[in-house]
Amino acid sequence: MGRPFILALAIALAAPAPATAQVAVYDTSDDLRRVPVPPVDRSRIPALVITGATLLDGRGGRPVPDAVIVMRGDRIFAAGPAATTPLPADIARNVDGRGLFAMPGLIDLHLHVTSQRGTDFGRYPDSDAAAAIRATALAASALNAGITAVRDPATIGDVALRLKEAVQRGIVPGPRIFWAGAMIATTGGHGDEATSTATGRFKPEVPNSRTVTADGPWGWRAAVRGQIRRQTDWIKVSAPFAREEIVAAVDEAHREGLKVMIDSYGDYTDWAIEAGVDSVEHTLAMTDRTVPLLAAHKTGFVPTLTAFHNLLVRGYPPAGIVPGAFYYTFSRRYPLDFQDNLRHVLAAHRAGVRIGVGTDIPFENETLYPSAYFEELGHLHAAGLSNKDVLASATRVGADILGMGDRLGTIEPGKIADLILLGADPEAELTALRDLRYVVSGGKLTRHAQAEP
Repeated sequence: MGRPFILALAIALAAPAPATAQVAVYDTSDDLRRVPVPPVDRSRIPALVITGATLLDGRGGRPVPDAVIVMRGDRIFAAGPAATTPLPADIARNVDGRGLFAMPGLIDLHLHVTSQRGTDFGRYPDSDAAAAIRATALAASALNAGITAVRDPATIGDVALRLKEAVQRGIVPGPRIFWAGAMIATTGGHGDEATSTATGRFKPEVPNSRTVTADGPWGWRAAVRGQIRRQTDWIKVSAPFAREEIVAAVDEAHREGLKVMIDSYGDYTDWAIEAGVDSVEHTLAMTDRTVPLLAAHKTGFVPTLTAFHNLLVRGYPPAGIVPGAFYYTFSRRYPLDFQDNLRHVLAAHRAGVRIGVGTDIPFENETLYPSAYFEELGHLHAAGLSNKDVLASATRVGADILGMGDRLGTIEPGKIADLILLGADPEAELTALRDLRYVVSGGKLTRHAQAEP
């Protein structure tokens, strides 16, 4: 051994040992970014308790009659039969759930929160301020319908992020929001056309904060990085694109722990699935390969059947969109076939593909939402999903696609306390979801249908 080594060893042995080891203690944020946050001791928070309800916990088992659900702060601490789930001594509020049905809060995986508009577009122009007003109203209507979590797949400016923060802080009522920032598109692709979708009208030459245009694989990587910098929960991309571009975007997002959703059609969808995209939106021009690829790659699927049913049968009159098809749109040059859409959903379901619920109502949200959500559930049922399957898509499966399956989608200890109480059994009839009595969002009772004593 050399003299320097012996000297270094002597110094190390002479140094005093630390009194206690220092280990960082933290939780992570309740979104896809999973950033470190200070830990919270919820065990001392007085309990909100629901007693007597029939529990549909979302895990696929049989209903539990006469259940007890114990919540402290924003977390569920206990849920099960009254006979084996003791009531805590420090109950702050006990909700009598006798005759009611408790289930997880509903999830909408495709809700553009800034798209709500009045019938006279010219007098209510797009701006960040107008979008924020629309988004705030839409968020309240969603929560009042029992929809406790939404994914925003492209938004004006940073409105969805600021609304997410406002809801978290209790400034405004609304569901928890997971946002995708701006959609990434190629030059001239969907989102970057010179004309409006389905009208052929030229868009005004104003900045478009809902779309980021990028070309080439390094351009798409840079676009993804830009959205990550904006603190997005998801990355959204649209077709058309080159194979190298979608591969680059997915790789960049996944390396940073974020997921990718895609608005696509035809072979572009198949390329995206092969590249590892996490969620396919819509049933647009699906090929014979699409469903098998969805199953093989375990890709989430959000059909948004209602959006295209509306386009076929009613259009969006205030926006000048007539029923029938995507008229005059370069990036939508294919027909719509609703029965074909239903067949693809059934094939995906039979193949074991995870199917989530998303509405994608681009206009008239102030009149079409939240009814559109329940119409979407009806379309999934018409496609061949059972009532129980539809409810799973709206809760547990939706949470899994969202990337929040460890915190949302079921009623069990450790999960976020997002749940609803209904006046009838939704497994027997989906219309029971409209018989809403209570909403618990983040452990807070946010709606009751009748006066409390």
